[in-house]
Amino acid sequence: MSVRVETTAGPVVGRSADGVRSWRGVPYARAERFGPARPVASWVEPLDATRRGPVGVQHLPSGDLTGVEECLTLDVYAPAEADAPLPVLFWVHGGAFQTGAAADYDGSALAATGPAVVVAVSYRLGPLGFLQLGTADDPEPSPAVTDLLAALDWVRREVAGFGGDPDRFALAGQSAGASLVCALLATPAGRRARAAVAFSIGGLPEEPAAAVDVAARVLARLGVDRTDRARLGELPVAAVLAAAREVAGRSRRERLGGVLFGPVVDGAVLPERPVDAVARGDLRATPLWLGSCRDEMALFLQGGADGAAAVAHRRVGAAEFGRLLGVYTRTARPGEDPLQALLTDEMWVRPAWQLAEAQAAAGGRVWLSRFDHAPSLPPFDRLGPTHGADNACLWAHPPRFVERPLLARPAAGMDPADLAVTAALHGSVLSVVRGGTPAAGVLDRWRPYQPGSRCVALLDAAPRLVADPDAERRRAWAG
Repeated sequence: MSVRVETTAGPVVGRSADGVRSWRGVPYARAERFGPARPVASWVEPLDATRRGPVGVQHLPSGDLTGVEECLTLDVYAPAEADAPLPVLFWVHGGAFQTGAAADYDGSALAATGPAVVVAVSYRLGPLGFLQLGTADDPEPSPAVTDLLAALDWVRREVAGFGGDPDRFALAGQSAGASLVCALLATPAGRRARAAVAFSIGGLPEEPAAAVDVAARVLARLGVDRTDRARLGELPVAAVLAAAREVAGRSRRERLGGVLFGPVVDGAVLPERPVDAVARGDLRATPLWLGSCRDEMALFLQGGADGAAAVAHRRVGAAEFGRLLGVYTRTARPGEDPLQALLTDEMWVRPAWQLAEAQAAAGGRVWLSRFDHAPSLPPFDRLGPTHGADNACLWAHPPRFVERPLLARPAAGMDPADLAVTAALHGSVLSVVRGGTPAAGVLDRWRPYQPGSRCVALLDAAPRLVADPDAERRRAWAG
């Protein structure tokens, strides 16, 4: 059955099935290449929003190039029946700032369980979303950040027509999406959120000098000056991505996986680092949930640890790295790789620790979690609870994991442990959306993180609460 909604830009027609209404590929903004997001052009005839929306330009796991530049769309999922406006989950996908799309996230299960309205947003990726064409002294806003702010403005303006409450929304994201959620929290629009969930924060926003250096290397490969906007706009998109990919391949000992891009602290659209806003107390009234996977780095070390270890050496110093590795070796769990564990904490856990400590010190509420469950589908059945394990369960449609076309991952059945941890994860995420706390269901005694107790939820088949897990390792970093 079709479902029509009138937006300020024009009518959209979605579908209703199995108790959930959905609208996919709804335009929320438009933009010229490397320019900021602008208001979307209006239309008169009903827009068909019943099919998978567009995918931003990106490389597939096979290496093939796919996607289009006109990708600024979002997907909306809502229960078919609701007595009052529902809270909104605003989802920012991950993918190392260079892959992914809203189309890879079917929010119907979360919307029905909530009940809630789920909005998944696509944004520009790779050099098209993050190439810094300003200078270190006068940086430009990251195009992708302007995309997300335009999407938040769409929620404020339009979501009521889809059954959502524009004044009750929570930000949520994983990996690069979690980093972008944190960046949004440093903006006035992002601070309108009632709560935020960030799983596997892959680093915090770039400083302008670093982003300008990356851009200079990419532009040198292209043979184009940063000020020649006309020429940059004419280049084949494949050439732009190929130049970025070549620079990335030469940067694996400087940046994890050769990931070049991320949001930039430009001083205007993104005025400061999120941790500074948190430390000042600007997020005191915004509940935060920060999570990581136990073995995040296992996925990235399949080809060897040399590149990742070199990146960590550069960031912490060789002597400090050696001291820390000694601590991790001494405290290793049976079967645990100490180097993998050290690199996991250096890359993925420390940003969460820093934000949590700052939020707690400022008098705000923050919850920490660690995902210890290995979903029973590739690659987690082989690598354990590595990067993305929580994401697989969050977007599952029990009793099945859903297909992820952009990751080339097929659908699969769930075993009892998968079902148990997914129920706990869904319950806590939706509790944040509804009421600003993940303490729900089997985790109803979960208390905010405080320096005295350091409560952390370990999400497994039997979720449990632990005070300061791996305390010796945390103290080693503090030392």
